[in-house]
Amino acid sequence: MCRIEQKPNETALLRKVVDGLKQELERVKNVVYASKEVLNLEEAAMFLGISKSSLYKMTHNQVIPYFKPNNKMVYFEKTELLKWLRQNPVASQGQIAEEAKASCTTLPKMINPLSSNTGTIHI
Repeated sequence: MCRIEQKPNETALLRKVVDGLKQELERVKNVVYASKEVLNLEEAAMFLGISKSSLYKMTHNQVIPYFKPNNKMVYFEKTELLKWLRQNPVASQGQIAEEAKASCTTLPKMINPLSSNTGTIHI
C-alpha cells in the first residue's frame, strides 16, 4: 500500500475541513428531519428517545398509533406521536400549589356567613 506523507499542518487542516463538513451534514440532516411529518420506525424511535425494539413492541401491542401501508413497513405521524406523549400529564409542584391556592380562595364563598364563623361548609 502506498502511503502519502503529509506534514502535520496539512493533516490538521484536513481534519478541520472534515470536522466542518460533518457538522454541516448534521445541520442539514436536522433540517430535513425537522420538516418531516411522517417518520419511519428508526426516526420515530429517535424522536421518542427509545430503542427501535421498544417501539416495535409498542406497535405489536398496539400501545402507540402507527400506520402500516400494504402490511409492510411501519410509519408514524409526528403529530400523533406528540398527542400520544401528552396523554397523561403529571402536574408539577408549582401547578399543584397554584391549584390548592385557587381552591382555598373559592372555599370561603362556600361557607355560610350566618354560621358564626365556625367553618361549617354548606353544600
